[in-house]
Amino acid sequence: MEQQIIQEEKKPKIYEEIVKYGLILGVVFFVLGLVSLYLMQSADSFIVMTMVYPVIFQLLIPLIVVIFICKYLRKQIGGYWTFKQALKSIFLVFFIGWLFSYGLNLVYTKLIDNTITEKMQDHMKENFVTFMKKQNVDDEKIDKEVAKLDEQFAKQTQLSAPTVFKNVTIAISIIFVIALIFAAIFKRERPLTFDSFPA
Repeated sequence: MEQQIIQEEKKPKIYEEIVKYGLILGVVFFVLGLVSLYLMQSADSFIVMTMVYPVIFQLLIPLIVVIFICKYLRKQIGGYWTFKQALKSIFLVFFIGWLFSYGLNLVYTKLIDNTITEKMQDHMKENFVTFMKKQNVDDEKIDKEVAKLDEQFAKQTQLSAPTVFKNVTIAISIIFVIALIFAAIFKRERPLTFDSFPA
């Protein structure tokens, strides 16, 4: 009973921490994405541009940050997390982080530097064509693949209501699945004691 009261008192603080670290995660995602974009513009290798940089800046570094946040939040609640508590907390942190990062990215690419995405896409196409030619792919097939890239880029830059709704829906689904995985990893049930058994 006493432990439950302590946990109830911690709830407001925990939600403050969830929002705070969600915003921090959003800034981290945004900065890493921005660094990745600029590095991709200067990359001479298609493999480095499409695999190495994304793995480092969109997977490894964010993973380290997320692990730190999960451990910190679990510590804040007393060192123990039921699966439900972990899932809820981690999902909220991830969703707030993604939403904030998405907003910052829109502001930057639409109001501050509206050419960065186009430059990256042009550079990616150039490296792609160079890579395909090195693989002795004929020009006709290269043109078809470049056309597919242009189509994908055009879809990514669309900001219509259905597109935004689709992106948000997909993001929520992915975030929930990832949160499930992290909740399963970081949950820590309170050990059973004699007091836990009914008299």
